Amino acid sequence: ACYETFFLLKLTAKKSMKTFSETQRYAKAVYRLAYEAKSLDVLEKDFLKLKEILDQSSDLKKFIKNPTYKYSVINNVIDALAKHFSFSDLFSRFLKVLNKNRRFFFLEKIVNNFFDLLLNERGEILATLKLSHTISDSEKADIAKKLDDILKKKINISFSVDPSLLVGSILQIGSTMIDTSAKTRLNNLLNK
Repeated sequence: ACYETFFLLKLTAKKSMKTFSETQRYAKAVYRLAYEAKSLDVLEKDFLKLKEILDQSSDLKKFIKNPTYKYSVINNVIDALAKHFSFSDLFSRFLKVLNKNRRFFFLEKIVNNFFDLLLNERGEILATLKLSHTISDSEKADIAKKLDDILKKKINISFSVDPSLLVGSILQIGSTMIDTSAKTRLNNLLNK
């Protein structure tokens, strides 16, 4: 009851702010609660589980993004998810507060904001590198080290292969994207 009261007081203030700021506030509020309760590692696992579920289920994504579902329907889904995936009590209540405040459709953005905040608090930066071909583990380690040295922070980088790039790569660090792929260059030429 104490957590829910805190959420309701803290998160319903200033509803006129932009969506991005609002989703950041929700992520920050649940982060602080978990930090103060010394259960940040548990909350991180819950967010990771939810992120995996969202990545695997387009139906759940559609459900979450649809703001027209009734409060009771969303609560039933939250209860089912919490039971099936063993979400912590804090995380389950947080999801219900989002529902109560009619902000459940922001959940995917809040998940992303939470991980941005978590990495920032750890002094890390999240990056993704899409390549046109596979590279060795030593090449991956070398790229990660060079990015660490350039940015003066620990880079948490994930690699993927996208053969449609033809050659080159797309590096995304936070909201900054560096695209050196032949696919993009070719598209730019065709558009001119």
